[in-house]
Amino acid sequence: MEGSWILSTCIVLFTAALWRFVTVYWWRPRVIAAQLKKEGIQGPPPRFMVGQIAEIQNMRSAIKDHDMGSFSHDIFHRVHPSLLKWRKQYGKRFVFWWGTEPRISVSEPEIVREVLSKKFSQFDKSEAGLRLANLFLGRGLVSVTGEEWSHHRRLVAPAFFHERIKQMTGTITGCASRMLDQWEATRQQNPEIEISGEVRKLTGDVISHTAFGTSYLEGQRVFEILSKKFPELMPKLVSFSWIPGFRFLPLPINLRLWKLHQKLDSLITGIIDERRNSVKSGGSNTYGNDLLGLMLKECDSSTNFTSRDLIEECKTFYIAGHATTATLLTWTLMLLGGYPEWQERARAEVHEVCGNEIPDGESVSRLKLVGMILYETLRLYPPVVEMTRECVEESWLQDLHVPRGVSVSFPIAGLHQDKELWGEDAGQFNPDRFKDGISSACKHPNAFMPFSFGPRVCVGQSFAMIEAKVILAMILQRFSFRLSPNYRHNPAMKHGLKPTHGVPLVLSKM
Repeated sequence: MEGSWILSTCIVLFTAALWRFVTVYWWRPRVIAAQLKKEGIQGPPPRFMVGQIAEIQNMRSAIKDHDMGSFSHDIFHRVHPSLLKWRKQYGKRFVFWWGTEPRISVSEPEIVREVLSKKFSQFDKSEAGLRLANLFLGRGLVSVTGEEWSHHRRLVAPAFFHERIKQMTGTITGCASRMLDQWEATRQQNPEIEISGEVRKLTGDVISHTAFGTSYLEGQRVFEILSKKFPELMPKLVSFSWIPGFRFLPLPINLRLWKLHQKLDSLITGIIDERRNSVKSGGSNTYGNDLLGLMLKECDSSTNFTSRDLIEECKTFYIAGHATTATLLTWTLMLLGGYPEWQERARAEVHEVCGNEIPDGESVSRLKLVGMILYETLRLYPPVVEMTRECVEESWLQDLHVPRGVSVSFPIAGLHQDKELWGEDAGQFNPDRFKDGISSACKHPNAFMPFSFGPRVCVGQSFAMIEAKVILAMILQRFSFRLSPNYRHNPAMKHGLKPTHGVPLVLSKM
């Protein structure tokens, strides 16, 4: 009897698992594809289980093998070659499949506004995107949804109030001064410097100091793991993250990832405990004004925040906090190295506002032209080239019906260079388009979205912009620069939009 009961249980469990497998991977994609086709939304037929993932990745990899023939900023065909192909075949709206997740590609700013702002509660981060974010960041702000997202946002937001960020400019200038001194010493031996690696180290130093203050040495160890060890695993993890439950499988890559997370958790827990113990023992009367100190203060004022929340947010600070600014500065310096007239205009503004003084929170806010240059860089080379939101409640977006479980995907790189929105010079570097602000730069204010917008706008937007302004102003004060003859123009996707061969600049002392 006992044996037959066990057998019956196994049969039931197997049948249930098989039914779910058939439903999720075979039946559901066909039902959704047929439903969307009825409404005029077509696309490439989904391949069993994997959808179009392999095709998307293969087309991007092939592009990376070829430099651009000119100093062009028309990069949509490089970052989204598959979307460009399908748009020509199926029109501006089409559906493609990331694994078993259907994604409707939409390039209409008004629909973007509805999804990210007016109807944001009906659309959340996609399941596939969340799985990938959870692999690297645990359950931090960028990798949670719903009430859990609101909970983390309340913890993090006070640390990024504009006035508090302006108070951190002294820390940023200190880090930048050390780097520029090193450049001066290096320049005397070799005036050519590969800039992308340099600004990546600098922004890592800045986030170590601004996040962990006096504990920055331990913070740098955290940065080493997140900036060097994790990226080694990313290509394989991206390829398999679409598989539900993948992160729980005892595979070698997952074992490496688990060990890295254990090491990170141990380092960050040690920093948190040291800070708390210092206050408890009377060694300090505050947690400090760095990001960790501000979050610890928020934790003490609420019983809802735990040490686990703090650990996850510290990881998020490092990944999002340094990578975005490093990429922005790299592309900005590349552009100013290629357009000396704009470099001179920016330098003139810095000298007019700051003179020879180190920039501070007040002077940085008056650097209008520098801000315009950064915005134009974000338009041409956005840190995130695509955004996806999953429909959690059946919705209508103008005349587009979106069933529950279907995602809407926005090709940011395409929106940012759409000639219908930005004019015939959409593919050209022209910061003057932002002289009257973002809302007047193009025909629809929501066509510019490097940090998203709406209730879920990037909480670190002000931090990234102030940090970039400060560092760029200090570089312009001390050096003039031009692109090296060795520069090869090859923007491509590699953990974000990066220059494949780096950005070598030739420096001259001002």
